[in-house]
Amino acid sequence: MKQSQHLSTLSILCISVLALAGCGALRSGALPDNSEAASTPVGRTLATPQSDGRTAEGGFVDGFSFAEKPGDVALNPVSFSSGTARATGVIDPRRGSTWGGIALTTSLSRGGRALDARSAHTLAISLASPVSGMLRVRLVGPNTAVRDSGCYPVAMVRVVPDLKEYAIPIASFAPESFCGPNAPAGLAAAAALTAVEVADAAVTPGRRRQVDFTIGVIRVMP
Repeated sequence: MKQSQHLSTLSILCISVLALAGCGALRSGALPDNSEAASTPVGRTLATPQSDGRTAEGGFVDGFSFAEKPGDVALNPVSFSSGTARATGVIDPRRGSTWGGIALTTSLSRGGRALDARSAHTLAISLASPVSGMLRVRLVGPNTAVRDSGCYPVAMVRVVPDLKEYAIPIASFAPESFCGPNAPAGLAAAAALTAVEVADAAVTPGRRRQVDFTIGVIRVMP
């Protein structure tokens, strides 16, 4: 009788533990977009920004601006600290640009060598912006023509002002609508990954606005 009561108590405890684990899984996955806060820093670190503009892994962080009409976007000097890089500037489409933005590109190795990240399921990246609700994250490869045409795949991430790590499924990266059918999707780009680009690329005709965003550590997770 005592043995039966002991087994019954153990069963109740096991069920309670499983229920708690299930509730935790539901809480961690309830997010409104295709990214979620990465709760566990596992996997392979690809880039850790340093105060000199390089990364601890041998790459570097570089800023650039782009616009349909020259002069509609201005980038300030990129600021660096241990673990982060920050881009600031202005988007002011007074010359009529319908697209443009400010971006930070993080190369992932010395000499631009491509990394094979096909075994990874998720790109985890730390991001923050006090003024931009959405940032565009792009997987970049070694093909110059694809890169210059803007047709390496992207994912949009909704961010908050505080630096926070977001986990983006690699399979969710897709070419933009203007790209042709041969543009690589996320899994294809991950097979030869040279850089990760983050951009604020929101342009509203006639509206001048400030750009301010920060990137941190970039990693891939299984």
